[in-house]
Amino acid sequence: MDTISSRSNGDVRLLRQLFREKKLRSERNLFAVEGDHLCGELAVSGNKTDLFAYTRRAAEKYPAAVEKMLEVSAKSVVITEDISEYISDTKTPQGLYAAAEMRKWELPRNANRIIVMDGVQDPGNVGTIIRTAEAFGFDGAVLLGACADIYSPKTLRASMGSALRFPFVCCAAEELRSVLDGSAIYAAMLDSSAAALGETVFADRSAVIIGSEGRGVSPEAAVVCDEKLYIPIGGAESLNAAVAAAVIMWEIVRRR
Repeated sequence: MDTISSRSNGDVRLLRQLFREKKLRSERNLFAVEGDHLCGELAVSGNKTDLFAYTRRAAEKYPAAVEKMLEVSAKSVVITEDISEYISDTKTPQGLYAAAEMRKWELPRNANRIIVMDGVQDPGNVGTIIRTAEAFGFDGAVLLGACADIYSPKTLRASMGSALRFPFVCCAAEELRSVLDGSAIYAAMLDSSAAALGETVFADRSAVIIGSEGRGVSPEAAVVCDEKLYIPIGGAESLNAAVAAAVIMWEIVRRR
């Protein structure tokens, strides 16, 4: 197999742009992952992989991930170390890259536990919330408003691969009740009518809205919720969105 050393190569350009351009990801219905862990997760995720690029050094250092990716990828190419650095979205590239097709997800029918993100804009928070939701046995996620792109490199890295297999849908706030199909909706927000988290009795089928880092839960999302809750804290003014989501999800799991 020839080794690609040109930045003008079509496969090289595609991978580099997928890491950097949300518009291209949407237009092509493709996303890119990088590194030993995410490529290994992609290989077993069920996502259709169109392209896999790797360096010879990576093949020696990460043979398991490379072998898996060679088995599932429609096309595989070898690249030089210089090209690897050109493609990479990280400071210390490992030399493995893949482009895969986005899956069309639906929430599981009669899902019991759903996390809803309302305008959560930090990719690290979105990825961490998805990772935590999967770890706690939640059934899926809903993204409202201007949430960070799940398929951005930072989100995928923060999710540690969970975003490749965790069901999620995007919708407008006014569509939320129909999307959740009978779940009781709770909103995490400071409000005079909100109950403390420890006092909240969650329904068997529950969905919790976590608001954006700056403004919290939007008015459009607040009007469709059934109950409001807050996390009692002392000292700090507020919690990071991902931390707040983890606390609430843990409480839902603990009390069932």
